[in-house]
Amino acid sequence: MDSILAKRYAEALLELGLADGNHAAYGEELALFSAAVQGAGEEGRLLASPALPAEARKKILSQILDKASLSPLTRNFVSLLNDRGRFSLLRETARAYAALQDEREGIVRGVVQTAVDLDESQLNGIRSALGIYTGKKVELTQKVDPSIIGGVVARLGDLEVDGSVRMQLNKLKAAFQ
Repeated sequence: MDSILAKRYAEALLELGLADGNHAAYGEELALFSAAVQGAGEEGRLLASPALPAEARKKILSQILDKASLSPLTRNFVSLLNDRGRFSLLRETARAYAALQDEREGIVRGVVQTAVDLDESQLNGIRSALGIYTGKKVELTQKVDPSIIGGVVARLGDLEVDGSVRMQLNKLKAAFQ
């Protein structure tokens, strides 16, 4: 239920951003503010707590917003979440916004796992091949995991391409059993 609500809030903010041409800026602000609240420790947890009276949450949020450099629309959006008792959805709304923005722009994000660090040309080759396969622009984060021995494991959403030596060895082992 919360993920549905978060997506609806994200869709509403995205529509406003598309209307005024600032959707990218709103997404960045929402993500940065969400991360700042998560890193705020006790204050951040208090804002999401229904046990704290609404007026106290509003006062704390106002103090935080006064320190933040947010556009008026993002500021109002965050205040709206708080006023409606949905501040706990901030992080999930920021994620949903980013996902909607990526979907709109034809971007798919993923992780490529290798045994050693790849140089930029190797990473670009993998990015290009995955882009051809998916038909989308691919953004990759690289992780190094020596346990895969060699090769590449790529994850894009639900898609996993495992071309690791570890996987090949496991297949050989299963074939001999």
